[in-house]
Amino acid sequence: MFQEYNAHPKGIKTTDCVVRAISTAMNKDYMECRRELNQLKRDWKFTSYKDTEFLYKYFEGKPRLIFKAIKGEPRIKGSTFTGLYTRGTFVLKMTGHVTVCKDGVILDTWDCTYRSVYTAWKID
Repeated sequence: MFQEYNAHPKGIKTTDCVVRAISTAMNKDYMECRRELNQLKRDWKFTSYKDTEFLYKYFEGKPRLIFKAIKGEPRIKGSTFTGLYTRGTFVLKMTGHVTVCKDGVILDTWDCTYRSVYTAWKID
């Protein structure tokens, strides 16, 4: 299931999926979240907080679900994930995108439920 939601304070649709997902999942102010991510990016010497390794480090210690590819079978899609995990808040790393799933609903500025899910961190 998908619901349109934009955490950006001005409602601007930009390529800020990481900030939107984390601020929504962790109930943080969007601008404060962006400042925090930029500071951590500099401190941890990453070129971007969109880097997958950055996300692994940021969510270190959080329970993580891994959806490995099985030869001959398609990966789990966002729409399937929402049906399987109807309780809790998760940050999903998808094909070229990061989004949030709260209680079985993907909250994002566009419908990304058709994308494959690689991993999910349980936030609460």
